Amino acid sequence: MAAKLVALSAQTADRLLAKARQRLPLPQHRHNATRRLLREQIPVKVSADWDRGQVGNLQLDYVAHCGQSLAGRFLWTLSAVDIAPNWWLGGVVVDRTQSATRQELDRLRRQTPFRIRELHPDNDSSFINHLLLEYCQRNQIALSRSRPLKKNDNCWVEQKHWTHVRKLVGYHRLSGEREARLLRNLYRVWSLRRNFFQPVMRLTNKTRIGSKVHRQYDVPATPFQRLVDSGQLSATAVESLRRQDESLNPILLMNDIQRLQTQLLTCVRQRTRAQPSSRKTRPRSVTSFVTQRGAVR
Repeated sequence: MAAKLVALSAQTADRLLAKARQRLPLPQHRHNATRRLLREQIPVKVSADWDRGQVGNLQLDYVAHCGQSLAGRFLWTLSAVDIAPNWWLGGVVVDRTQSATRQELDRLRRQTPFRIRELHPDNDSSFINHLLLEYCQRNQIALSRSRPLKKNDNCWVEQKHWTHVRKLVGYHRLSGEREARLLRNLYRVWSLRRNFFQPVMRLTNKTRIGSKVHRQYDVPATPFQRLVDSGQLSATAVESLRRQDESLNPILLMNDIQRLQTQLLTCVRQRTRAQPSSRKTRPRSVTSFVTQRGAVR
């Protein structure tokens, strides 16, 4: 029976299910006109359209801390990175609603040492909505979006998911206000270490010779150094950044990061022991997942 279902064509399935569809009227999936008009107000921007020397252009994306299941409530990381200096900030959202996204963006905006010129998320409904559009218009912030199913349009923030989020907190399921508070404190210390002490390289040139691609990078520098050397900040903002840089100790920051990581992992283990999951997390066999046929688009 399974082999017959796999070999079944789409036209045959429609013909066999025609009577059932007439007897059980199924909802018709149509595109919302309001949603389409909203998307038309927000222009599409690809990676080649950006001015990589201008400070204040932030790319946004969500990272789910759901473990092995998207069911129920869990924490989301709101990752934001500036294209020019690679300045990164991380926020925490308990419920990924439109109002919660706007509140977290407002909190991150107050933490940035520069003025935000433009926000660039993907096509997530948590970002593409009237609340965020009115928020950007009220604060004189431009808003653009990526093309659907084109992650390269949001490449600067996509590459931070592993280096800035997954390597820090892993793939555990996080939930609750206590873990949200620990994760928010962890991102606060982690962003200081990344922005002030972790050098980054930017791609300056890429040439293809035969089957090989040769990439050239600029001189490694921290996001703090790139931000100060950009010349686009006020003297007050530069002085405030220099004082903050002089007050930080990378060893103490790393100790705080490890302490918060331990506390967060302890909370996850205590919650897991107190509320054992009834869902099986391991497959019956590895081949059952390997041999599954991919979805046909």
